[in-house]
Amino acid sequence: MTLAAQNAKPNSMKQQLKQGKVVSAMSIRYSRGVEIVGYAKAAGMQGVLIDLEHSSIDLDQCMQFTLAALAHCITPVVRVPSTACSFVGRVLDGGAQAVIIPHVRTAQDALDAARAAKFFPDGDRSAIGGLAALQYGSYPTIEANRAANEEVMCIIMIETLEALENLDEIAATPNVDVLLIGTNDMSACLGVPEEHDDERITEIYARVISVCRKNGKAIGIGGLYARQDLIDKFIHMASGLGRFVMCGSDQDYVLEGARRTAKWLGTYNS
Repeated sequence: MTLAAQNAKPNSMKQQLKQGKVVSAMSIRYSRGVEIVGYAKAAGMQGVLIDLEHSSIDLDQCMQFTLAALAHCITPVVRVPSTACSFVGRVLDGGAQAVIIPHVRTAQDALDAARAAKFFPDGDRSAIGGLAALQYGSYPTIEANRAANEEVMCIIMIETLEALENLDEIAATPNVDVLLIGTNDMSACLGVPEEHDDERITEIYARVISVCRKNGKAIGIGGLYARQDLIDKFIHMASGLGRFVMCGSDQDYVLEGARRTAKWLGTYNS
């Protein structure tokens, strides 16, 4: 093992997915203090998901969260706002160990995303030294590249009917680790927004699970935080596979706790 590989920050989430385990990540959208990362660790989450698609978080703030996650030994995952490769490299340079790519519709989209996340010889990520993910060490370039590539995870979102049409080709894309179903967007594409009990949603999960088994990918469950019954259902359907679960945002948890307390105290005035 090279010195670069020895000093690389382990991506524990990637390791657990390869072992067929269920992993969770709390989304960060509204918090700005890095304490939220420590809360996620204390709660038992395997990672945090810094959401640049559905928040006003900028790249500088994103880096503060990713570095905090590395320090807490949980996996920093970043959902970039588009398939543009410029976002992928910058969040990885800032310490992210996994990127979620939305709006993937074709195998070429998936390939572009996967190659943007990897250095030579596995991809086209622009060369840079002194990475936080390698503890700021200086190593021979090819050794650093391989060590960094080994820990990076590429998560592709399946959230459109076009992506379903190209599902087999997308799933066969090298260096794609997870196929993450965007259940809310998918239900909207079917003309039944938020009707997650629609049998077509279950059929989509069954199909994606099947191609994940065939291609050695993990399955991702997104948009179902309020439906633990469905999360349970799809986790069991994907038994034996690695399962990545988006399990609510910082806003969800704050509001849940506040509403619970307000409801309790409100009983004194009823």
